[in-house]
Amino acid sequence: MAALSDVLQTPKTNLAGLTQAQPENATGDNTLDQDSFLRLMTTQLKFQDPFDPLDNQAMVAQLAQFSSVAGISEMKKSLSDIASILGNNQLSDAKEWIGHSVLVPGNISVADKNGQYSGEFELTQATDNLSIDLLNEAGEIVMFAELGQQEAGPVEFSFDSKDDSGQPLDQGRLRVRVNGGPASNLATWVPVASVKTSESNGPPILVTPIGNVFPSEALKIG
Repeated sequence: MAALSDVLQTPKTNLAGLTQAQPENATGDNTLDQDSFLRLMTTQLKFQDPFDPLDNQAMVAQLAQFSSVAGISEMKKSLSDIASILGNNQLSDAKEWIGHSVLVPGNISVADKNGQYSGEFELTQATDNLSIDLLNEAGEIVMFAELGQQEAGPVEFSFDSKDDSGQPLDQGRLRVRVNGGPASNLATWVPVASVKTSESNGPPILVTPIGNVFPSEALKIG
């Protein structure tokens, strides 16, 4: 007697041996799940030829295959649930950054709640006349600092932006320019305004005045 797998792959035939076509309005999706397989197997066992019974080994092998597929599907769902939980935990942790500032690579500086524009960079060799400018979108120098002689190494900078009454003054996005020495790894402090989720349970996204930042991109948090 033919194995059940052969029966599944053989077109249905009528008594005259003619192939029976599937009706045009059939709605089946040509897939066989575990329940359908068990019903088909039960029917075949009921009508099997007693002189040529179904191969037990083939039947067990096919049942094991369905069990493996079902197990993989369950495991995939469990992993998706775990990923969702981890994603929510990441978002919860990232929300604690709201109101703080993060140090991110780049030359665009923005004011924090106290009106400070700050950042840092690496001076790759000593210099006698180091200076830093903050420029607006028109290329005009808004603030500057003369640091003079500096040894090679990390350099931190901070500018206080105040109005005439001494209150913090936000002057928008300002470009940092380092003069008088070779600088690398320029980074600025930017405030975290809010947090949003990313697609496919990815890491949360920090929303800042200079754009979206992933937590992994932040060099420091303050």
